[in-house]
Amino acid sequence: GAGWWKVVRIVGLSRNTCVYHLESRRPAAPHPCPAALWHVSVRFGATARDYTPVSRAEEWEEGRLMLMVKTYEDGAASQRFAAVLPENKAVNSQRQPCWLLVSAPRPTLALPGPRAA
Repeated sequence: GAGWWKVVRIVGLSRNTCVYHLESRRPAAPHPCPAALWHVSVRFGATARDYTPVSRAEEWEEGRLMLMVKTYEDGAASQRFAAVLPENKAVNSQRQPCWLLVSAPRPTLALPGPRAA
């Protein structure tokens, strides 16, 4: 779960909002909080920001993650996201700006389960 995730696609939704499609190896453990709203942190050096994925816990378990990111003109993380590019399969991906350091999922809000009858 935690570690380097590769940006494989970026979809613009508006002038200042994009969805980043990320892929990684399948995590070794199941999703730690599948029954809760959850978030991850993306770290750029000393700068870290929390994002609530628009993907499901099952997709994370398959090594796929989608983050909706709003860009702020003077935002430290926004400037770093602006430099990220999707993977170019014609070039060694280790040398591309297509990698994001992502934390393991953490619960944001516990959702109520079904009530016993």
